[in-house]
Amino acid sequence: MYGWRMKEGGENVSVICRSNYEAVKENGFSIESVKYGSHKFIPNNVYSTIKDASKDQEYDYILVCTKALPNITNPTDILKPLIKSNKTAIVLVQNGIGLEDPYVKAYPENPLITCAVYIDTEQKPGGIIEHGTMLELAYGLHTNKKDDNLDLMRNSVISNFHNILTSGGITSIVSTNIQKLKWFKLVWNAGLSPISVLSGKYPGGELVRNPGTRKIILNIMSEVVKVGEAVTGGPLHDKLSASEIPEHFVNFTESLSKIFITSMLQDFMNKKPMEHQVILKNVIDLAKGLNISVPTLETMYELLVMNEKKYLEPTGIPPKSP
Repeated sequence: MYGWRMKEGGENVSVICRSNYEAVKENGFSIESVKYGSHKFIPNNVYSTIKDASKDQEYDYILVCTKALPNITNPTDILKPLIKSNKTAIVLVQNGIGLEDPYVKAYPENPLITCAVYIDTEQKPGGIIEHGTMLELAYGLHTNKKDDNLDLMRNSVISNFHNILTSGGITSIVSTNIQKLKWFKLVWNAGLSPISVLSGKYPGGELVRNPGTRKIILNIMSEVVKVGEAVTGGPLHDKLSASEIPEHFVNFTESLSKIFITSMLQDFMNKKPMEHQVILKNVIDLAKGLNISVPTLETMYELLVMNEKKYLEPTGIPPKSP
């Protein structure tokens, strides 16, 4: 979706496809969107491997839209053929927290943009994309120091990226405290994702309308807010209090016009690894270091890993980090 809108805004966009390569190479992506209607997205280039995409080309921006699975493999290894100089900016279009450190270590000279992703979409086989109404990207430069007064729009990497997004009709939010926004988004992901799997594959709307699961979701969200505020050193939102944030996300989920299937549930149904490390485990580890109790998160995490173990072990993929 982001690549399509960037191309619509006038950019040259290449994509790397895996299971859907043949279909996309032949016909592009078929997009059915509540927001934009029915469209075809024909990328400028379609590649099946990183190696092919790296031939005779250098990229201004590489959007990493893969699942964040640091518990299974080093996420930076896949980019090595593409990074030819420090001019290429790496953009982490991924859920979760604690994603950035491996990239800082592997590519210390390259600009690193980290994002909070707001999109309701599902990819069907054969390059078919179903999309609802959300298409926002909140982002900022990842640095190891806190500087809320930094004027990011004076940075050409950020200002150019902002212009690319807005030209394509994507809501672009430049943040000087992106980690606060990522924690705020994590409240939603952590609250809905694991229970959508463990409840028996229910979509978000049904879960928040059922009183029992709604209460569990609110409890999870409250735990994440508490840890997030402790880690970032302040409130996660300028207008919503800590007690109001969970209700805000639950009410928002209930209001969505399209059935909302979490990405974690999509992975579970397709028997793929789930992003429990960056959405749950990293929060739990930080909570332990801060002596914050997160019993509902811990329960969800352990049950989720056991469910994943059923289908990952036969494939030889390690289901949980040591």
